[in-house]
Amino acid sequence: MQNTLTLADIEIAVDGELAERDEIIRCIQNLALTPSGTVPLDREFGLDTSFMGMPIETAKNLLAIELINKIDRYEPRASVKEVDMTSSMDGQIRIRVVIESA
Repeated sequence: MQNTLTLADIEIAVDGELAERDEIIRCIQNLALTPSGTVPLDREFGLDTSFMGMPIETAKNLLAIELINKIDRYEPRASVKEVDMTSSMDGQIRIRVVIESA
């Protein structure tokens, strides 16, 4: 079994009404698809990917914490209601983040 994580497999769902919905979703996707340390002047922007290569359950937990913390920090218009992850037999993780108005 491989321990791989494809960050392109992130679905952002909205619970309830959210002003500027499309813009917020784009911002969260940008945040989630950017490795931390790669943005000049804000090296903390993006996700810390140090959990890649770890056992799937450990990686899922660390990724959920990272997503919640970074969305709270960088997208004040939304708050994370739920992070749901499923893993396949080949080690891929499918991520679904449910957000609501902050």
